[in-house]
Amino acid sequence: MTALAPEMRPSATSRAGRPPRSARPAPTAWWLSVAVLVAIGAALSSLSVLLAEGGWYGLTMIVSAIAVAASAVVRRVVPVWRGFWALTAGLVALFVAVLVRFALDTTVLLVVPTPETFARFSVLIRDGELSIVEQAVPAIADEGLRFLLVTGVGLLAVIADAVVAGTRRPALLAIPLLGLFAIPVIVVPGALPLGSVLATAAAFLVVLALHRPASSTGGAATARLAAAVGAVLVAAVVVPGLLPTAVTGDTPAGTGPASLVTGVNPVIELGDDLRRSNPVEALRYSTDAESGVYLTLSHLAVFEGQEVQPLDDAPGEEPLSTLEGPLWLPDSVETRELRTRIEVASLRTQWLPLPSAPTTVAGLDDGWIVDPEGVTVRAAAGVSRADVYTVVSLEAAPTTEQLRAATVTEAELAAYRQLPDALDPSIQEAALEATAEARTPYEQALALQRFFTGGAFQYSEDAPVEGGYDGTGADIVAQFLVERSGYCVHFSSAMALMARTLDIPSRIAVGFLPGVPNPQAPGQFIVSSDSLHAWPELHFDGLGWVRFEPTPSLGTIPDYALDEVPIGEDAPLPPGEDEPLPDPDTPTESIDPVDPEVTDPGEEITDGDIPGLVDGSVDGGDDATGIAAVLADPVIRSTLIVAALVIVLGGLLVTPAVWRAVRRRRRMHARDPLDAWREVRDTARDLGLPAEATRTVRELAVRWSVDVAVLAPLVTALEARAYDDPRRTVEAPPIDGVLAALRAARPWWRRVLAVMAPRSLTDREPDDARVALPALERLSAP
Repeated sequence: MTALAPEMRPSATSRAGRPPRSARPAPTAWWLSVAVLVAIGAALSSLSVLLAEGGWYGLTMIVSAIAVAASAVVRRVVPVWRGFWALTAGLVALFVAVLVRFALDTTVLLVVPTPETFARFSVLIRDGELSIVEQAVPAIADEGLRFLLVTGVGLLAVIADAVVAGTRRPALLAIPLLGLFAIPVIVVPGALPLGSVLATAAAFLVVLALHRPASSTGGAATARLAAAVGAVLVAAVVVPGLLPTAVTGDTPAGTGPASLVTGVNPVIELGDDLRRSNPVEALRYSTDAESGVYLTLSHLAVFEGQEVQPLDDAPGEEPLSTLEGPLWLPDSVETRELRTRIEVASLRTQWLPLPSAPTTVAGLDDGWIVDPEGVTVRAAAGVSRADVYTVVSLEAAPTTEQLRAATVTEAELAAYRQLPDALDPSIQEAALEATAEARTPYEQALALQRFFTGGAFQYSEDAPVEGGYDGTGADIVAQFLVERSGYCVHFSSAMALMARTLDIPSRIAVGFLPGVPNPQAPGQFIVSSDSLHAWPELHFDGLGWVRFEPTPSLGTIPDYALDEVPIGEDAPLPPGEDEPLPDPDTPTESIDPVDPEVTDPGEEITDGDIPGLVDGSVDGGDDATGIAAVLADPVIRSTLIVAALVIVLGGLLVTPAVWRAVRRRRRMHARDPLDAWREVRDTARDLGLPAEATRTVRELAVRWSVDVAVLAPLVTALEARAYDDPRRTVEAPPIDGVLAALRAARPWWRRVLAVMAPRSLTDREPDDARVALPALERLSAP
């Protein structure tokens, strides 16, 4: 039987009317990758309206260029599965570049990541998220933001290059370019730089030109090019002005998914943080105090507008190294020294959380300054995030006798007695009514606290928002006294303002409640966003600033302010007054200087408790030893991340082998001889052997170095399929021996490559039977 005539099937040069594919990418492919990279860089330059200068652009483009270059090189030299291996090479190069730039000191042999590496990446991601949420435009590209930019844009560049080089749809490049443009458009409407748009459009047109079909020549192509340029110019001028200006970048600080950010005035966003549906962990601390400590961020003293503000003319600030302790705490007050070690989690703030009356702070850099009167510590520039630091502080324990004898006449505290203009008279009237039986400033303070905690007021985080009086200003205090429902900022500002109407110096402290004990670490407390708090502090001559707690069912009331402390006629007068002191047999309350914070060491916070809170997540039960606790360990978490990456990468690597095995199994069980022949040819191609459809079986057998007799049963079946009665079913013979002979003729590394990177999956021919049939001849012919 003679061979099938060549005209019965398309030749290699005429098949489907297309020329044969080149074994390697054309030189234009290099320029195509360059054009893609330039387009990404041009679009990235639009972020210049959001970020201050600082080298972020150059760093991002260098890393992206390294990744794209790796993809282009592999695409040029690898003969099979070019797209897959090029993409893999680009991603690996990107990872190595990011590793070297951001976590080189955590690696082994400079390129092998460790669990510490992924822990570093986790911190950088968190810092970048916090910067996005907190910073105003133009933002400083800190290390966290740079990490997000380099990683995100690098990944975008590698994928865009793979899509453009591996598909016939280069216009898909517009998607990532528009994605980059969307960032400045959303944050600052109308601020899209025209130069960035024009440069991006030019690079995009170059990509289209380099990828255009050969038929796109002449006047039609020129007209299309001119129309595209004109459309881009018009869009660059008109579209920014048409974008809705209602979309702004004023994201409230602290509203990010895993952040807690406080700015110049922490009380402004305190309500939003308390109303979070998913509280986040702010910090943890260990302390000598059995029941924890209040942590202060800042003090507010100026009642102007809708919010109480920090005092503008506060004493000068000094470097943190000059901290010596509070100037307002006299030696006459008994104190106890406490040592507190604080570990910051998701908190980024201008103010450093500190126990009251700190004397030394260790573990921080020079970027912090101290207000010696407060004492408070804040970042020298913008917000910052401390990691771990240790504070030595003094826990004051004034006695009730000292407080009863104290006056409130110090002239230098006039700023803390200042009342706002046009104060609603109802505020002073309420203060006078609440303190009618009080005979000393101390008793007035106790009476004001009991005015709020006596049951007439309710704690609610939502009522002020619904009632339109959410804030701390004087007008809001007046409405709060009518509504009698609010949260800590309302109670603290109301008591502070009412105390001033009685000529008692006052201020508002903003910070955190003691938090909840960590069941996994005795002596450690967990402080979440639900622990944010505000409380009033009143100044007494010779004693300094004294904390009170007017918020009902929240926090701990000091011993000197308990309800059991008598007021009015039942209370003793201080020595020196005309009236006699009470009968010695009548018991009076005093404070134990060893435990001034709470009356009962076992008392816990009754509002805002989150037992088992670990890393910003809420455990539904009392047992914190479950999955959340395990994942809290950074070593375990990093190990799991590495394992997940290994599994994903391993899955990608074995995907071609699995795909090819599935196809082989299907063909081996098929009855059509043509399926068997296709499997033989594909196996030969996987092994790097020629398998041209234009060659005869004898020619292929010679080039495959196999005995032609092994192929005889298959050729007979193919002849019957091609020339016998079509109504007759021709069964495919077993081809296991043929495949084994092909593999035996190749070296081991070729066999491994055939399994891991089968060429037949990427170099497929049409399923047309006329194309797939071999040039048949009788194998017995001489």
